[in-house]
Amino acid sequence: MSNPSQPQVLIVGAGPVGLMLAIELTLLSLSVRIIDRATATKRQARAGVIWARSQEALAELGVIDKFLAFAHRLQTTHIYINGRNIGGLQYGSTKTDYPNPLCIEQHDTERLLAESLSELGVEIEWETEATGLHAHDDGAEVTVKTANGDEETIATQWVVGCEGTRSAIREAAEIPFEGERVANLQTLQVNAKPTWRFPKSTTHGYFFLKENVSMLGFPMPNDSYRFCAFASDPTPDRKEPPTLAEMRDLVASVTYMPELELELTAPVWLSRARFQNRVAATFNKGRVLLVGDTAHAWAPIGGHGMNTGLRGAFNLAWKLAAVERGEAKSGLLDTYTIEQRANAHHIIEANRTNVLEQPQVYPKLGLMKTFMPIGLSLKPVRRSIEYMLSDLGMEYRQSPLAWQQKGSGKLQAGDRIPNVPVVSGDGQWANLHRLLSIHHWTLLLRTKDVEVIEQAYQIVGRYRSTIKVATIQPMDRGSDRQLGRDGQMLLVRPDGHVGLIGTVNDYDTLGKYLDTFLVRV
Repeated sequence: MSNPSQPQVLIVGAGPVGLMLAIELTLLSLSVRIIDRATATKRQARAGVIWARSQEALAELGVIDKFLAFAHRLQTTHIYINGRNIGGLQYGSTKTDYPNPLCIEQHDTERLLAESLSELGVEIEWETEATGLHAHDDGAEVTVKTANGDEETIATQWVVGCEGTRSAIREAAEIPFEGERVANLQTLQVNAKPTWRFPKSTTHGYFFLKENVSMLGFPMPNDSYRFCAFASDPTPDRKEPPTLAEMRDLVASVTYMPELELELTAPVWLSRARFQNRVAATFNKGRVLLVGDTAHAWAPIGGHGMNTGLRGAFNLAWKLAAVERGEAKSGLLDTYTIEQRANAHHIIEANRTNVLEQPQVYPKLGLMKTFMPIGLSLKPVRRSIEYMLSDLGMEYRQSPLAWQQKGSGKLQAGDRIPNVPVVSGDGQWANLHRLLSIHHWTLLLRTKDVEVIEQAYQIVGRYRSTIKVATIQPMDRGSDRQLGRDGQMLLVRPDGHVGLIGTVNDYDTLGKYLDTFLVRV
């Protein structure tokens, strides 16, 4: 399979987000071209962790096994304040097939995604830069320049900017990038092999807190550690990267190991960076869409930058495919902006209050040293922090796509459907996510009433989108609590989030919901 000269979707930017979007759109049978002005996949460290929700999305695209085989699965994070171990976090308790964070360099993430895209017959067009954009009601034309200086105008139905914070597509579409610089914060990073007191491990990471510095140290697959320090910024005009000696002294200071040594590993990564909190005014403007750092940016506190971009691509792809194939109304794309902008603002706010990674002054650090051991000794607290980090709780409850009746229980429309064991209508049991797919909506019915089930099939058959019907019953009491009450109807979106919660016989509401967003046969 080769790329058509006039694709349905042109993706500008072949980083992790652009690649993931290209894979899903190709799986959804849209023709795609993906270009990047770089010469090849980046050899810079950048993002270094993939959380559980992003892993679930990668699994839906059929590429997760490559990541599991290559990356390190984090099991424990030890936390030190002023050299004292105050406790830690353990991973693996969240209800997902992928409970452990994956430690992997961004260039390896890009390599694995590029390999998967190539296996689908789509190759990245390197050294191809977007230089002009003309968008109109029925499509867009993008002018590009190749390495040899040739120009080409690519006609396409949709243009998606995925090329980072300095996006030519966003600027050409005249979409404001709203926000401001993060004051008094710099990030210093190095990838290196440490000689220190801790045993060598591929499953244990560290937080080191000292006055005005918070440093992470996590094992990476190239037999090195990523050391990332968030520090106060007394000299904001200083632009040059830190030296190895400077990073050695910093790591030695926060770990209270004066004898510590660092050995650089390839690719060499020494970085000093400042950041801005910015969110685009809209993520979709006519035939132009924005994803990833092109749409939102912040400091890498919490490691949710790339992960939010991956989830954004997962949110957008099925909606774009449904609209392009004439299965959904154009307003479905507006929900992408609403949902992802809300998530972006939530993360920016959470970063401001992240006491583990924001550098702290001495009095507050003293309070943390006193009270954090108490909190970390409590399993509910550790589980809550783990769940927050996993992104499994990121929801779209305020989205126009989220409809529900009152009194629906713990689960709410807009939430990710929990991956709990259920018994389906044929008597077989499976984890609930096995019933879902990017290729269809899923109508889950908690009933055995044959007439009700038959009516459900009749209603969903009126629409161009594929909507599969499944009857389910929870396997145990815990699953029952997570799914809500018996007699419910749960309409699950192709990305695994609940769209509608109602009673199994409330097909008027179901019909109104589907008519709002989908196109009838």
